[in-house]
Amino acid sequence: MRYSGKRMLIAFILLIFPQGGTLMADIPSGSPLRAAPRLLDAPTGKLPKARKVGTPAVRTLLGYTRRILRLHDGHTLGVFSFSSGGAKANWLFLIDSRTLAARRYPIPNNDIASHGAALGKDGDIYIMPYGNGRAYRFRVGPRRFEPIETGLPRGEYTWEAFGASNGCIYFGTYPNAYLGEYDPSTGKCTLYRQAAPNTKYTTYFAEDSQGRIRFKAWGPDEVWMAFDPKTKALKPESPDPAPSFTPFTLPAAPEGDSSYSIRLTAIGRHFALSFPSCRFWEVKEGEAQPVFRGDPESPGETWWYLENVPGAVVGISYFGTVFRYDLKSGAFRHRRLPNKAPGGNNIMFLETVSPRCVIGANYSQQNLFTVDPETGATRTSEEMVARVTGEPMCAVGLGGKAYVGIYVLSILSVYDPEQPFAFGKNPREIIELGEKYHQTRPRDAATDGSLVFISSDSDYNYLGGALAVIDPATGKVDVYHHLIRDQNLPTLAYDPHHRLLWGGTDRWGQMRSHPPTQESALIYAFDPATRQVAATLTPWPGADAVSVLGLSDGGILIASSAGEIALIDTDTRAVLYQGASPVGVPGKVRQGSDGFSYCLAGGRLLRWDLSRNALTPVAEAPGCYYLTETSPGTWVMADSVSVYRVKVRPFDKSKGGSR
Repeated sequence: MRYSGKRMLIAFILLIFPQGGTLMADIPSGSPLRAAPRLLDAPTGKLPKARKVGTPAVRTLLGYTRRILRLHDGHTLGVFSFSSGGAKANWLFLIDSRTLAARRYPIPNNDIASHGAALGKDGDIYIMPYGNGRAYRFRVGPRRFEPIETGLPRGEYTWEAFGASNGCIYFGTYPNAYLGEYDPSTGKCTLYRQAAPNTKYTTYFAEDSQGRIRFKAWGPDEVWMAFDPKTKALKPESPDPAPSFTPFTLPAAPEGDSSYSIRLTAIGRHFALSFPSCRFWEVKEGEAQPVFRGDPESPGETWWYLENVPGAVVGISYFGTVFRYDLKSGAFRHRRLPNKAPGGNNIMFLETVSPRCVIGANYSQQNLFTVDPETGATRTSEEMVARVTGEPMCAVGLGGKAYVGIYVLSILSVYDPEQPFAFGKNPREIIELGEKYHQTRPRDAATDGSLVFISSDSDYNYLGGALAVIDPATGKVDVYHHLIRDQNLPTLAYDPHHRLLWGGTDRWGQMRSHPPTQESALIYAFDPATRQVAATLTPWPGADAVSVLGLSDGGILIASSAGEIALIDTDTRAVLYQGASPVGVPGKVRQGSDGFSYCLAGGRLLRWDLSRNALTPVAEAPGCYYLTETSPGTWVMADSVSVYRVKVRPFDKSKGGSR
């Protein structure tokens, strides 16, 4: 029994105060649980330091490039990679469309160049600032970068750039909807802040027949604008006209595919890529079936660029696959660009599947990786792991498999580490919550040992998250949309004592795209047996978001909101303590095999003894965000790009005292 003599009193309290609220519990007023956690000194001697076991390699995306740059020599194509991780993996690729040979040039300071690069009338490439105010000119002749000055303030992100016929470079930004005009001949840059009221982005740049620069300002309003370089007049315009070309009719998708992802007309001939195989076809008028022309062997890629170059069609994919189809000979060849880099983009989560398998993913890549915490052996998916853009966001291990939540469209999949990665097969899609339930971003995953629970956020401009309950034994998936009316469901933790699933909520729409309708974010308890919400608690009235961080072995729920934590008794549902923590708000709190709770804060792994409400540093883990226990005392962690391991000495729980 966890508390001596409590059960009859608790039963009486619950009869009087059902469904939550802040209750008076019988835990004494002097209990450590009614005060802020104490941070104890580190044990005598030097703390063990987490050892790096691997840095998963990932293909940096080329799809963030707004357009392919076609250099003046007629055959060279320019494209940029995108890397937000620790690796120096922001590159300019110059591709010879005749041979597919490619040269790679690192961007100075590893700055992100993919979002705002343009080809100037002078034949050079201009890279406008992304967040840090730095901009560059790439001299195509000598193949070198030179700094240029735009005056764009730090914190402004270039979202697109465009080279106009007057020789100037135009660019737009987020979040303050700038229009920028840079003149290479004078080095002068003119900035127009807030090109349109009530907008954040300026994108979709083009030049009309009068030499005016047209673009769209949007978020939340949508306003088409026109800038006259001669008069400097900037005014709203009618919406951008429909494209001048007439799309050709596509036949039914070929066997094995569901649709076509992109099409192109070259010298009167029509071509298309089918999805999800990404095979390349020629479409002939009046024929019911397309003619197969080649397979770039890169299935699942939603976004491609098809370029009509002299004598050929060239394709370039998000994942770095390029192909060339010779219009005269019909020869088809393909290759992958050297866009793969360890730590190329940030790690999104870390989860134990088995003692020898930890699974994770990288930002915006639709990839997965596994790491053996004992040997450091790392496997990464070479192809997409889902049929949408985005990335896996969360996972939980059960029965030697990983159940994975994938952004966008909130796709739920199952991965078997005993089998190789294979698009469409491993991981295997179980259900999509996007179209039917308007979900987009899975947020957290938990298990009770037989069922899997994955929570998600609503799509942009919608309210109302969903909780999916997966039964691996039967394959059945039940979806509870609007489990908490008009609130997203960002965090989960399972309580084995009461057999309840606890979760936090966020009352705003995805990325604040929709204002809240509910008075406050809250904590809820979901009963998997009845499939009903068993309780709701509101420790922070009026809060925008409340997170459930974890549960202790003694039944104490740890929650957070707006820089505070709360300790909640799951027996009485009483808030025992609410306020500051000596380590701030830690990340997810994991239950260790020794019965103690563990978390990361301040670059250290901490053991949280809730019986004494004391935090003890047990290992150094600089920069780590994620943690999971793979076997008793073995903790695996990750910073933004690498995976680490540390073995923690067993702790005798009997020394911790009683709650």
